[in-house]
Amino acid sequence: SAFSSVLCNTSTVNNTYLSNHTILALWDEDLGDVDDFDEDVSLYLQLNKNYPEHAARCKIFMNRTHLNMAPLFQWELKFLPLAVDWFERSKPFTTLSIPIINEYEDKTIFEESDAEFQSRVLTALYEFVRGVRKKVLERRNELILMAAYDDKIAVVKQGNKRLHEDVEQRDRKITQLEKENKRLRAVVKSVRNALDS
Repeated sequence: SAFSSVLCNTSTVNNTYLSNHTILALWDEDLGDVDDFDEDVSLYLQLNKNYPEHAARCKIFMNRTHLNMAPLFQWELKFLPLAVDWFERSKPFTTLSIPIINEYEDKTIFEESDAEFQSRVLTALYEFVRGVRKKVLERRNELILMAAYDDKIAVVKQGNKRLHEDVEQRDRKITQLEKENKRLRAVVKSVRNALDS
């Protein structure tokens, strides 16, 4: 019904989260019969009323047996601790119960054993790690490529340094040879002058 989709839009997890979790009643119980409303509407209203701080998460768990982790891959492994924490904080919701209107007993919000809940968690985390692994490997390959370029740059810099040192050493030898050549010219000139006199 229209009320049901307002209280819990199940088209996506994000839409479920953004559904209205603050509406507590759609009728005055003293004025009319509540049997005209879907059981889901009644359940969502009771959830909003009794557990307002947990309503969004409960509605997600009630309507999603499998959580698609693909949208979270962009944050890579940085998001994994948050995902684990989110599931850990959601564990108590498997035991929450709400009073059923016109009945004398409470109803568990969603029937799920510890093993089923753990299976749901492990499946979602496995999907997340498997999907992120691909991204991590791509990133690792980028880092390896960058390291290879850094190594090549270091080799080129080392080669340039050696070449610069060789040029400096050659320049020093040329300077020494020019001084020696100048000294020898002076000696030759003085010997010629001595022979001419």
